[in-house]
Amino acid sequence: MSNKNKTIHEFDFNFICEYFSRLERQGPGSPEATLKALGFIDNLTGQSCIADLGCGTGGQTRTLAAHVQGSVTGLDLFPDFIRIFNRQATQSGLQDRVEGIVGSMDKLPFAEEELDLIWSEARPIDLHLAALRSMGAAI
Repeated sequence: MSNKNKTIHEFDFNFICEYFSRLERQGPGSPEATLKALGFIDNLTGQSCIADLGCGTGGQTRTLAAHVQGSVTGLDLFPDFIRIFNRQATQSGLQDRVEGIVGSMDKLPFAEEELDLIWSEARPIDLHLAALRSMGAAI
């Protein structure tokens, strides 16, 4: 079979998910980088709602949740990542405040002004800034 004219929609992502699911993070960064960026955010409370877009298996999400109050929802396109995400949240004792859900950044499942913070270490967020700003959250 030729790869000519193959689109991303025809690509088998299972290979990528299998490889990257073994890593703590599926993108760049480190716990130290997460905490440094988090140091610029204030005014989060126990009622704050935070979304981590493109969360992968949740390495940075668990770091985030361990250092902030409120609830954190991780959103990723790949169900296998979310299964690992939720298992690791439970193993870390964060299941009461951290939940992973399957979804796309192109169609966010949050109501307008529902979120207090939108977090993403996964990809350049500027592709979605207009949509995210319309939700009324800090970016």
